[in-house]
Amino acid sequence: MALDYGRCAKEIFENLGGRENLVSAAHCATRLRLVTVDNSKIDKKKLEDVDGVKGVFESNG
Repeated sequence: MALDYGRCAKEIFENLGGRENLVSAAHCATRLRLVTVDNSKIDKKKLEDVDGVKGVFESNG
């Protein structure tokens, strides 16, 4: 079954802690990189459960 990219994007967005928590987004062929204001507002467990998300990690700095 093909991945529903629209649904995947919507579910990712819904778990980022609100629009005001998102600073920027960039992508390449294999990654979606998000810069957020406060990582504690992100529901990482729900993000990991989104169909199409293969992992979630943080990088400071």
